[in-house]
Amino acid sequence: MSGSDYSDVTLRLHSDFVWRSRMEKWLVVLFVTIISGFIGEMYGTLVYGEDAGDHWRGFRTGATIGFISAVIEVFYIRSVRRSWVRRVAFLPGLLVRILALTVIVRVGLKGNEFLSQYLAGQPLGQDLSFRQELRDTLFSMGIVIAFVVGTQLSSIIGWRRFTSLVIGRYFRPSVEDRVFLLVDLVDSTALASRLGNVRFHELLSEFFYQLDRALVSSRGEVVSYIGDAVIFTWPLSDDRRKNARSIHALIQMISHIKDNEAWFEAEFGAAPSFRAVLHGGEVVVGECGDSRRQVTYLGSVLNMIGRLEGLAKNENQPFLITKEIVDRMEPPKGVHFKSFGERQLKGLEKPISVYSINIDGLT
Repeated sequence: MSGSDYSDVTLRLHSDFVWRSRMEKWLVVLFVTIISGFIGEMYGTLVYGEDAGDHWRGFRTGATIGFISAVIEVFYIRSVRRSWVRRVAFLPGLLVRILALTVIVRVGLKGNEFLSQYLAGQPLGQDLSFRQELRDTLFSMGIVIAFVVGTQLSSIIGWRRFTSLVIGRYFRPSVEDRVFLLVDLVDSTALASRLGNVRFHELLSEFFYQLDRALVSSRGEVVSYIGDAVIFTWPLSDDRRKNARSIHALIQMISHIKDNEAWFEAEFGAAPSFRAVLHGGEVVVGECGDSRRQVTYLGSVLNMIGRLEGLAKNENQPFLITKEIVDRMEPPKGVHFKSFGERQLKGLEKPISVYSINIDGLT
């Protein structure tokens, strides 16, 4: 995964990824801004009524608070590598964000209060009563804290799993077709021995972070972290191009690691490399547990992907994919599947057809 420069195809894919990622972030900010504006307008109408003077004051106030909060959350806290807010524990990180957002709430409230007075031709600085100020602040903080707690909790179990648990999507088990991508760090034992357990964990955490950036953009989700490996998943449908999202994610994972090779070398004395395998099919998805509920995937597909990773390791192949997935996707331009023959894997009565994945400019 090192050596040759990016090809034109890879550069185009990488540029498309960056553009889509930025657009999606701004769409999130726009969505939060509009929703916050309507919440502020409803609150202003209910509390202050139609006689409040500046009819859109509530919308402006809510939109201002929502916009600033969303920009900080999306473009700083959840995006900047090594952001110290994301590196601290859950509770301290939550308290820091709440304190920061308290300042934003007060600035939004006072700023729009002055603007309303200016638009109405009133003298600036005529404060609301303490009771009104406290009521407005507590309401705004309640909305903001709910937003922050929700994003914090979703970061622990994954946004899609979080929403699935909330709406009860998998309260009763269902059968789905899914593709799974297993990514495994190469030479992890040697790295752990040289770095020590604590430093190795720091490298592994940064490695997983780089992979997750590509996962989020491709709308995948994390199934589980298993030591130095991680399993991702996407739905399988009749849309062959949509089914190639896992390949797009793999391309971006390779690109992110290559882009940060110098940083890894300076920080840990070595840049990580990885192998990856893709397999899929029918699985059962459902909630499990009581004191700690989670969405789990069951089926022979999960067993086989682990054995496929073992084959990739034994045969020194960086990227493998099974025929079941090859037949159901249209690979992006610059990606080629080359037959690796039929292989007998443990637990299967018949051999399965396996292909290697070759990506122009990266492999």
